[in-house]
Amino acid sequence: MAYETGYRRPPKSGHFKKGQSGNPKGRPKGSGNFLTLLEQELGQSIVVNENGKKKTITRMQAMVKRMVAGALQGEQRALLTLVEILRRTGRFEQTDIEGLLPDNYESILDSYVAQSDPYIRATNTWITGTSMPSSTASSRASKDVCRG
Repeated sequence: MAYETGYRRPPKSGHFKKGQSGNPKGRPKGSGNFLTLLEQELGQSIVVNENGKKKTITRMQAMVKRMVAGALQGEQRALLTLVEILRRTGRFEQTDIEGLLPDNYESILDSYVAQSDPYIRATNTWITGTSMPSSTASSRASKDVCRG
């Protein structure tokens, strides 16, 4: 049976010869991929001044020092990047927010709202105009204040 040319069957002249690659020169030997090149660059040593003394460290160490220093100075991007790196590597445990609140946080909120807003303190009514118990008023007040 003869070779038929058609859908998904290119002509024989378009096939590669046996033992011949489609990319004969290929990737040159010794050329590294991106991660290898990045590791080489970050592993190179540089000289930095630290407390008035010259110190030789790798570029990666310098980047980490810069990121930590920025996070400590309040740079939000550096802080978020650092927290994300720690979270992804498992060195940062996310704490439960309820565990951080004291047991009597509702009474603390009630007293804060009562002290900060004379309208609530005088009438014990909120924006809706309905009278509420103080614990409900404080939880509603904190929600409404957050909404704007």
